[in-house]
Amino acid sequence: MLVLKNPRRKRRAVNGTPLKREQIVAAALALVDREGLKALSMRRLGAELGVDPMAVYYHIPNKEALLDAIVEAVMASIDLSVHHPEEPPVERILCAARAYRDAMLAHANALPIVLSRGPATAAALRPVDLLTGILRAAGLPPAEAFAGMNVIAAAVRGFTGMLASGDKKPAREQMEAMARSFPTGEFPHLREAMPFAFEFADRGFDFGIRALARGLLAEAESMARS
Repeated sequence: MLVLKNPRRKRRAVNGTPLKREQIVAAALALVDREGLKALSMRRLGAELGVDPMAVYYHIPNKEALLDAIVEAVMASIDLSVHHPEEPPVERILCAARAYRDAMLAHANALPIVLSRGPATAAALRPVDLLTGILRAAGLPPAEAFAGMNVIAAAVRGFTGMLASGDKKPAREQMEAMARSFPTGEFPHLREAMPFAFEFADRGFDFGIRALARGLLAEAESMARS
């Protein structure tokens, strides 16, 4: 006797409730957080959700769309509530940068697709608009505010990538070994700075973002005078 499968069953999660797009994206991001991007496939995602892999395609048409959805989820996780408009512009910029950094570090395994694909949806673009707006309010024209936002975002992503790349201890040992290998009399400035590099690492993010912010604000003042 031929038994026909119920197509509605394929679109239900393991607990019997209807499968939703948000549930799929959350499961995909959790899988990437736990095991990395290499573990992500429609088949594996179906297994995580307890459904036929074809059920995933009912909500998300292909792997590319799934990757875009993960980028959206990471960007949407940035905590915009920490922003306070009454603070000075430099502190507003730093606060926004910290929120971006914290979201990236919370989902470090997804960083490669965040870097390669970028935000493209309303939820993903809200943090971008916030930072651009802070720079506009500080006096930068639209094009320069957008460019400044990209500079700060690039700095945040670079710092996040450095922190997510591995443990600090091997890097410290590598730097110390490098310093010992320098030919006598060469690289005097690096010799001088290297002993303090890791003491500065924890506050280096704030130092760098504040320096960028002050430079951008100084540029805004210069443009206003010209």
